[in-house]
This record gives sequence, structure tokens and C-alpha cells, in this order.
Amino acid sequence: MARTNLDRRSFLKAAGGLGALSIAGVGIAGQVPKAQAEETAFPEQQNGQPLEATVDTVTGKLEVNEDVIVRYSACLGCYSSCGNRLKLDRQTGRLISVGGNPYHPSCAYPFLNFDEPLSEAYQAMGFAPGKGNLTRGTVCGRGQATQDVYAQPDRITAPLKRAGKRGEGKWKAITWDDLIKEVTEGGKLFADAGEDREVEGFKALHDTVTPLNPDYPDLGPVSNQFVMLGGRGDGRTTIGTRFTNCFGSLNQYGHGST
Repeated sequence: MARTNLDRRSFLKAAGGLGALSIAGVGIAGQVPKAQAEETAFPEQQNGQPLEATVDTVTGKLEVNEDVIVRYSACLGCYSSCGNRLKLDRQTGRLISVGGNPYHPSCAYPFLNFDEPLSEAYQAMGFAPGKGNLTRGTVCGRGQATQDVYAQPDRITAPLKRAGKRGEGKWKAITWDDLIKEVTEGGKLFADAGEDREVEGFKALHDTVTPLNPDYPDLGPVSNQFVMLGGRGDGRTTIGTRFTNCFGSLNQYGHGST
């Protein structure tokens, strides 16, 4: 094995530069492609995760890797809805890793203001000069485990429509356009499964004038036949309630379980 002349001073400088570039999502220790230090040269990265950006700890210069997409979002691993930070491969859409969101108070302290640009997030997490305290973004083990859900081979990624009798457990995938058309227009949606039943669509139910049953005016208009049964309350309840109210129905319910 070839040996490199590396004194103690140069080694400590190199180690410091490597650690600085490995902070909080900018890089992971041992996966930095190169670090510059006096009389020291590191080999190109051969394995591990690609870096989404590098920050020069002396000049603060930022270089973003356009092959990696970074998205700031919220975790659904539990009901806390902490922030998360996702790295994806631009070419394949593969989820590379999940980290903490430096803009979210549940993940970082001090956290970044929402109006700070993404370049500020890279620099604040990478020891850029003049940025004050280092911003760390973290996420718990359960948040990390959401990667397994994303990569689950049985994960449902398309709308499913019943392809048999109720309870048979037979389903087929349809397109989002077909889903929107069927729930909007209605019709004999299960004719291919042997059913002759006419299913009313949203258009038929969007009637806020005609009584649902003239003999029972307390039931309200036809639009009250639309029922919104929501799930967990991480933003969906608000959207569902707004849609239901605009549709003209009073029947919006929330339902969740742990």
C-alpha cells in the first residue's frame, strides 16, 4: 500500500474539513468525495450516498449537485408531524435518505425562518463562515423508518377500483384521470363486475337547492348525500372540511386510530 507523507498538523486540518462537510445532511461522515487541506489530497468518492451540496468552510462558497433533489416536508411516521428533509435521485426518483428539516422547530434549534432561501440552509448546516451557530436538523428513528414504507414493494401507488363483488377482495389499478372522471360523472361504474347499479357522481349530488326528501326537510338539500369521512388530521381535515363546505354538505367527519 502506498504511503502519504502527512504530518500531525495537516491530518488535523483534513479531519476538521471532513467533519465540517459531514454535518446534518450536507454530507455523511466517510462519504465526502474530497476535502482540501494543506499537503493533503483525498480520493474521489467511490461508494455511499451522493452529496447534494458542498460548502467551503473558508469562503462559504456553495456548490449544489444538480443530480440530487432536496425537498423539505413533514414526516407522517407518527402524529407529531415533525419536519423532514428528503434527498432523491433526480434521474430515477429513488429516495436516497431522510433527515431533519432545519426550518422546523421540532427538528432544529436554532431553526431557520421560512423565508430563508435554500442556499442559507446548506450554508447554515455546513459551517459556512459568518453564519453564527451551526444549524442541525435531526429526525428520530421512526422518521428514518419511513424510508421502508416508501420502498415497500406492496405499497399502493395508483388508485384501485373494485373488480369483483363486494368483499371478494378483487381490485384493479386505474389512472388518476379515470378516477376523477368516474367519481365526478358517475354511471354504471361496476358493469364489468356484473353490477347494473347506477352510481351517482359528484355532479349529480352537487345540488344545494333541491330537497333531499321533501317529506323530511330537516335532511337538507341533495348535496347532503355527499359525506366526507376523513382520516388523520395532519392537514387533510382542514382541506376536507373546506371542500365539503364548498360542495354544500354538512356531513364531514373525522376518524383516526392509533
